[in-house]
Amino acid sequence: MYLGLRPPWRSAGAPAPVAVAPPAALDAGVPVAPKKKKGKRTSTTSSAGGAVEREVDDDVVLTDADRKVEWRGDAVAAPPRTIDMGASDDARPLDDGEIANGVAGGSPAVVECIKDAAGSAPLSGQVTLQMLVGADGKVSKTRVRAAVYLHEHGLTACARRAARGFDFPATGAPTVVTAPFFLN
Repeated sequence: MYLGLRPPWRSAGAPAPVAVAPPAALDAGVPVAPKKKKGKRTSTTSSAGGAVEREVDDDVVLTDADRKVEWRGDAVAAPPRTIDMGASDDARPLDDGEIANGVAGGSPAVVECIKDAAGSAPLSGQVTLQMLVGADGKVSKTRVRAAVYLHEHGLTACARRAARGFDFPATGAPTVVTAPFFLN
C-alpha cells in the first residue's frame, strides 16, 4: 500500500531535484567520532540473604576465556554410608530448613567475596558454591563454579574462607549443600 497520489513506478518525466545541504565543516578533514557513553553503572549480586549493589565499569574488556565458567576447588561428594540395622543410629542428613538457615547466615560473606573478585568488571551470571558439611555441622570441602575471571581474582580462596563460617547443625551425617548466587 502506498500513501501517495502517484504510484512510484509511473514517472512523468525526470525526477525532481533533491536539495542537499553542504557538509558541516570538519576539523582538518578528520571526521568527528560520536561520543561513547562512558562511566559506571550499578549491578547487583544476590543470594538467599539479599542483594548487594556494585559499580560496573564498561571500559573493562573481558575475553571469552575470562567469561568461561568452570568448577574449581575440592572434589565434593558425600562419603559412602554404612547402615547397621542393629544399632540405634540417629544420624541423618540436613533437612531443607536447616540448609536454608545455614546458607542465609553465611551468604553475606560469600557475596562480599564475589563482589571483591568481580571488581568493576561487567560480568553477570550464576556463581555456585558447593560444600560438604560434615557430621559435626562444619564445612570440610568447598568447590566453586564461576567465570574464570572471578577465580583468577581470588574468588575460590575467599569463598573457602567464607564457607568455614557457615553455621549448620550437627546431625551426625555428612550432607552436600549447593548454594547459588547471582551476579547481575
